[in-house]
Amino acid sequence: IRCMIFVEDLCQGVMFTGAADRCIKMWDLSDPRVSLPCVHSFHGHGGTVLALEYGSEMLLSSSTDGFLCIWKDQSPTRLLRFPAYSIRQKISPESRSAQQGSRQPKESWFLSIAIREGEQPSIFAGDSEGYVHIYKPDSGTEGDNQLFLLAWKKQIHELGVSRILTVPMESFLITLAYDQRFKTMDSLSGQVVFEESNQCGVVFNGVAWDSVCQDVIVADEKGNIGFYNLYTESCIVWKNLTEDPIIQIHYEPSVRKLLLLSPQVLRIMDVVRGVKFSELNEHVGPIVSMASRPTPQGGLLYTAAMDNTIRMWDADSLESIKCLKEKKHEITAMVYLPRANVIITGHENSDLKMWSVDCQQDACLRTVSGTNAHSNTISCLIFTLMFPGADDPGQRLGSDDASSLADSEGAGVGAWETLIAGSYDRQISFWKVTLTSDGSAMAKFERAFVAHDEPDDEVLALAYSGVSCSVFTGGNSGVIRKWAFGGIKKLQGEFEGHEDSVVCFAVDANFLFSGSVDCTVRIWETSQGYQLKKVQMHNVAVQALLVLAESGIVVSCAFDGKVVLWDPQVGRPDVHEVVTYEQPEEFRSLAYVELGRTVLVGCESGKIITFPLPRDSGAPGDGGGGGGGGFAGS
Repeated sequence: IRCMIFVEDLCQGVMFTGAADRCIKMWDLSDPRVSLPCVHSFHGHGGTVLALEYGSEMLLSSSTDGFLCIWKDQSPTRLLRFPAYSIRQKISPESRSAQQGSRQPKESWFLSIAIREGEQPSIFAGDSEGYVHIYKPDSGTEGDNQLFLLAWKKQIHELGVSRILTVPMESFLITLAYDQRFKTMDSLSGQVVFEESNQCGVVFNGVAWDSVCQDVIVADEKGNIGFYNLYTESCIVWKNLTEDPIIQIHYEPSVRKLLLLSPQVLRIMDVVRGVKFSELNEHVGPIVSMASRPTPQGGLLYTAAMDNTIRMWDADSLESIKCLKEKKHEITAMVYLPRANVIITGHENSDLKMWSVDCQQDACLRTVSGTNAHSNTISCLIFTLMFPGADDPGQRLGSDDASSLADSEGAGVGAWETLIAGSYDRQISFWKVTLTSDGSAMAKFERAFVAHDEPDDEVLALAYSGVSCSVFTGGNSGVIRKWAFGGIKKLQGEFEGHEDSVVCFAVDANFLFSGSVDCTVRIWETSQGYQLKKVQMHNVAVQALLVLAESGIVVSCAFDGKVVLWDPQVGRPDVHEVVTYEQPEEFRSLAYVELGRTVLVGCESGKIITFPLPRDSGAPGDGGGGGGGGFAGS
């Protein structure tokens, strides 16, 4: 079978197919769940049927025999349920051959056909030599005797025209050809108004029209999809969606679904409009961590990567302002302390360093004996903001709350920040970070203890809950341990349920969210220590978690290239998936910038991609900016 079309308004839905057996078949699709009977077979071509089209009560077909056939219902009374079509007219791309008769060998044939309906329908045909033919009704004929004559013929492409698409209510005619180009022409004048070559040097196979946004959608043999706006003459988006060749596409603008047909699979994609994806490409190594800081002037963003650089960005323009370079040991963890206005980094050799972004200086954090507190790679860093009289848990704030309060006016006279570090040596250490009289930051070692007893149970994740005044650790064993924040080592509980390593945490009041290599996120009630819910949004290890404080929406990311925003709906058995963003990247870290209401995702490649919160995310605001588009697969 070389071609097929579906005609919804004919006999409650019929399908026509053309094949290499030179036959056209009509199939009844009025009730496809019951059966798909073949109701007619039409013979008349002398070669493989290449293209089919229907419109204005005519069936059009083309074949390797060199003819375009116009079929009409020739039954006298037309009382049959399914029309009995017969050939009314044969048209050849070569006028001489048409005059000499159908027995002459043809040097070219029609590869694609289209029809524009109306009082005076027009037929468009593209041939194997790159010509486009336009046929219009003969003014001397009408009704069933109506014949079509060549209005004009023009070479548009260097090679065969494989697809022709007419745009309703417009004079546009869109063509694809084997010269790896698609062109848009004015069907009245024949002038090409827009053309584009394939960026990957392959043939375009599919074309569709988005009537709502006035975009041309094209697909090619390498699995790429491109959106082009004819009025701005620009490429809106070009993305690779699959490694399989895409052989045909269909777009339904009412539901914003794009169907992609490959040799072995049909994919259905959601086309998401109004989403502005931005990429920050300054880093060249995996993004370790990101942190945002609101300021009176707007906001700042701090990022660290395994290329051993720390960067400060303008959160509004997303431009890199400053760059600090670590000269020796690889950066493996980072946290920003807003009150002290310093960055703390953990390193592969167990170093902890404090960086002043303003004066671009750094200092190593040491114990009272002048040594490192840890003996192996620093895997995670968190902090909490402390106030005088902090024996009351209400006087302590976790990282999320502390970030917003530390820059506020009068952020606690005498307050300080406690830094907590986790390491592959199974220990966690506590550091008191204060401001001296001259405004500089100073870190003092307080204590450290072994949090995990098993030799291979490295500390991989840390979290602090201000409600329960507890520190949570996760590691290779999959067991989550709850520790008292104050005093010496005091284990308050163990949460068991994960089947593999716990690698990330997020905290929302009494609830702890834990992400694991077992591909799940588990939700725990921290005061009693029991599991509330098990959630699976990814098919690979969950790399990072984030809770949006204003709405309670959870964000998760993984190496599967997915960023999922979901409502945990605590108290209900299920969760609500708000939106899923996909990119051909491996995601590993998350941050939220309140200024632009965007989620930032750090990639293994070193890119940082920004995704706006959707309008229905439950957060106040008006949603993402304009321009661009994205795809979410289903």
